[in-house]
Amino acid sequence: MRRRIRNVFWGCIGAAFFALGICFITNLLDPGYAYSKNKEFMEDSHRMDVLFFGNSHMGNAVYPMELWRNQGIVSYNLAGFGHRIASTYWVMKNALDEAQPKLVVIDCHSLYFDEKMGSKEMLHSHTDAMPLNTNKLRMIGDLVDDPKDRLEFIWDFAVYHDRWWDLDREDFEKQINIQKGAEIAIDVVPPKEMAQRPVEISTVETVSITYLRRMIEECESRDIQVLLTYLPFPASEEEWQEALCAERIAAEYGIDCINFLELPVVDLAVDCSDRNSHLNGSGARKVTAYLGQYIVEHYDIPDHRGEEAFLDWEEDYKRYTNYKLEVMGELESLDKYWMMCADPAFDCCIYVDGGADIWRLSEMYPLLVDNISGGRAEKLAEAAASRYDYFLLIDRQENLCLEAVGEESLTADCSFGKIRYEMDEAGERILHLEGSEENYLKESSQGNKAAVQVIVMHTQDGSIANVKRFDSRLAVFQPESGVESDRNDGG
Repeated sequence: MRRRIRNVFWGCIGAAFFALGICFITNLLDPGYAYSKNKEFMEDSHRMDVLFFGNSHMGNAVYPMELWRNQGIVSYNLAGFGHRIASTYWVMKNALDEAQPKLVVIDCHSLYFDEKMGSKEMLHSHTDAMPLNTNKLRMIGDLVDDPKDRLEFIWDFAVYHDRWWDLDREDFEKQINIQKGAEIAIDVVPPKEMAQRPVEISTVETVSITYLRRMIEECESRDIQVLLTYLPFPASEEEWQEALCAERIAAEYGIDCINFLELPVVDLAVDCSDRNSHLNGSGARKVTAYLGQYIVEHYDIPDHRGEEAFLDWEEDYKRYTNYKLEVMGELESLDKYWMMCADPAFDCCIYVDGGADIWRLSEMYPLLVDNISGGRAEKLAEAAASRYDYFLLIDRQENLCLEAVGEESLTADCSFGKIRYEMDEAGERILHLEGSEENYLKESSQGNKAAVQVIVMHTQDGSIANVKRFDSRLAVFQPESGVESDRNDGG
């Protein structure tokens, strides 16, 4: 008897180690995207007041950490790239079993798609992180038509088992999305032309419309308010019809709908990350700012800033800011860098050498600089047309936008200290920041004058966050010695 008990005991131990080994291997082979994107939500879901759902349009357009900074809103972006509204419905149902939000925001792009799942790869990107529960099993049964394909969504080892040779360091050190589910897009791409608003409104019914109604009704059954959106991008005529359909459905249920196609919130010329649909960081910050203000004006969503229970969100915001600086520090493209500079978290000084004549290289450059200024760069056109030196100072805390063109000098007391921009006796441009008499306008190690020099400061404390210099070919260079290190805390 004792021998039998001993054999059973060691058999159980062996089975447990085998199961743990399978779990470890499964987690290791999983690419980890779903885990990265959703881990913080799963650990912090009970505190979320607002949840965002949709596809990549929503994922790239709404930044929860910006909502925290500006309105103290505690939220999470649960949008999934490539998601259809049917799959979003199931993602939402699972989320609402974990969280008790006061408001759910649903973007209605793809409302005319008459299909449930989309691609298997895109469905995996979100559902792999979902716990294996009744909701997940029902979702798989609803969305995945082929029974042979259902196993890979129940146990993802079935689809990732052959990734052994693709493993790298990141698979062993899976990163957490510090943007609360959002994803910043850093490209700057001129968009296609937007179609005109259609005169006649379609009344077509699709699978996606059916599931949108289910989402609204699910929220209503839980006493959760719903806000529909149709986010901005260069829409086709059919996509315009989707936006108008969203308005119609919102009216049916007596809920709000924001059709961004009809609002001058973004500038598509500088706010798109691709030609067809998605917003970059600049456009997303504008949309997020508008949404945040709309939410606090129309819904009873508390401001949790300063509350002891949410001090960790203050730390998360610092991590988020450092992440943006890391992204900026790695950029070697002027258009992307200037797009990132249009961020309320940062002030900046921009110097452009008129002799380099960079404005002729791309019509995008003056637009991006004007975007940084918030449309207040009045002397930019003069500098570009005349090939004069151009200097721009942005101090968001003091609401300052100051320019100097040609031989003009500029002195100002800013939130980040006193600055002095002038020409020395040798005819060279100099820029002094308080605390240093060194010239921040540097030459390359080869003695070449930089065509563009940008100094980025933290709006909050005035410390230097990042410095970037581009030569006449708009390639990044570093001077032989930097003077900004004594003021620089990152980037």
